[in-house]
Amino acid sequence: STAPNAATGITETDANGDGAIEIDEFYERLVDVFFLGDTVKDGFFTEAEFVRVVVVKEDFAAIDKDGDGRVSRREFVSARLPMFMEIDADGDSALSLAELNAALEGRASK
Repeated sequence: STAPNAATGITETDANGDGAIEIDEFYERLVDVFFLGDTVKDGFFTEAEFVRVVVVKEDFAAIDKDGDGRVSRREFVSARLPMFMEIDADGDSALSLAELNAALEGRASK
């Protein structure tokens, strides 16, 4: 698999084509990723399904807030919205290519 690329992320997520990812586009992408990744279509991620869709290594148990051994769409989206806010350095509720590149560089150096 290839390393995450900010330009590809914008292209795949930027529904209105303005060169940035607004928070509503981010949410819609998360829902799409969840439904595509939920291969058995039961409304939950097993750990195996989860590992296949995450770009960066994450702790499945930390996202599985209710500890039932599976991640619901709500848990999946809730874990990612704080990431959006953290990456959105200027607080305009949109992620620019520069903000995404900075986030990817920061993750790569950790």
